[in-house]
Amino acid sequence: MRARLAAACLVALAIAGCKTAPPPAPVVGPGADAPWDLQREQLGKLDRYSLNGRVAVAANGQGFTASLRYAQSPGSSDLALDGPLGIGGLRVAYSADELRMTNSKGVRLDGDAARADLERRLGFALPLGELRWWLLGVPAPGEANIEETAGEIRAFTQNGWRVSINARAPGLGFALPQKLTAEREGARLKLLVENWQP
Repeated sequence: MRARLAAACLVALAIAGCKTAPPPAPVVGPGADAPWDLQREQLGKLDRYSLNGRVAVAANGQGFTASLRYAQSPGSSDLALDGPLGIGGLRVAYSADELRMTNSKGVRLDGDAARADLERRLGFALPLGELRWWLLGVPAPGEANIEETAGEIRAFTQNGWRVSINARAPGLGFALPQKLTAEREGARLKLLVENWQP
């Protein structure tokens, strides 16, 4: 009887210890080892993705760090910064037609008022129109000076900003930036991406 009870307990423990592995993240790109020109072409068309990470911002002799959540969908971008910023955090929703910002107290600003308040809090004008491409490590459509190594973009300059990809990691079927720096005179952002999602 004791042997049966012990065996039943061992089976129950083994079953309780079993965990179902989470499903792998969907792959939307050609593969992190695919030729860079193919990756770059498909990254330029990628209009739906999200990331979580941390950002360090320095401007006008001051700086802060914050957690970052970014979601891109066709036609709109949503950015959330949680950290000091004098308010604890903020949310920014951007599209070609609209800019909306909400702070942690629930105060909402739209359009030019949102843009001015965001610039005041950060210490510089955030390049919202280019951000969706820059986060992927490619320049936005338009003119850019690109630095490549074996066909892979290492840095580019666009609209007065220099964007450097300091490290890449596999994500979503691409070799995506893991560490990225965007800087111009008087302003610098350093981004560490913790994970990418479709």
